[in-house]
Amino acid sequence: MDSPLLASIDKGAIKTFRKDLLQMLNAAKGMDKYYFEAKHDFHNYLEKFESLVDGFNKKYKGIKLKIAKKTEEMELKILLNEKNVKDCFANSVSKIVGLQAVGASGFGAATISDTAAFSGEVERAKSKLYITYYNPQTGTTNIFLKYDGKEKKVELVYDIEEIQNEPSPEFQLAAYYALSLGYSKKIDLHDEAGTLGFSYIPYPAEKAKFHRKFNPHAGE
Repeated sequence: MDSPLLASIDKGAIKTFRKDLLQMLNAAKGMDKYYFEAKHDFHNYLEKFESLVDGFNKKYKGIKLKIAKKTEEMELKILLNEKNVKDCFANSVSKIVGLQAVGASGFGAATISDTAAFSGEVERAKSKLYITYYNPQTGTTNIFLKYDGKEKKVELVYDIEEIQNEPSPEFQLAAYYALSLGYSKKIDLHDEAGTLGFSYIPYPAEKAKFHRKFNPHAGE
């Protein structure tokens, strides 16, 4: 399915971004395991991973990856170059096919068929926005956005199963912000990622424990 949001972006660039993003998520998954197991050489791996994240952020200007360490886990956050969730909705979220409902404090508060209530929920949104999409082929998908005051960007709280799929709203959002400002073709992340020893492989169908998509209060 072609995406109106990504219509003006070169398909080759989208393919490159997807490969880089999955490489980063795969590396983050391996790093999270190392962190949880408290490997003695974790610090050495962390330095390499931080360098990889820095390279990704230099390559893609409209998106930012951020390493976040908690007591027993380490996650990789995705931050979109927007100053608030309302702008994010207007500039990208609303342009993805299948938009069904939004909520300022929870999923499904107002459906798109109720124009007044729908607009009201978007207006009420302050630092968080809950969005629901529906696709006949893939079913219902929920997206949670929240404002990161420290970074002054909007965080896409992603699900690792969803974002790896190119048609998913999560991937479309990430790709749009990563590529709408252009990207550096000179930066090759593949070789550096290889030094971590976590090679790119497709993810199995499983929930990533370090992303609490349906628990918006986690990590606050």
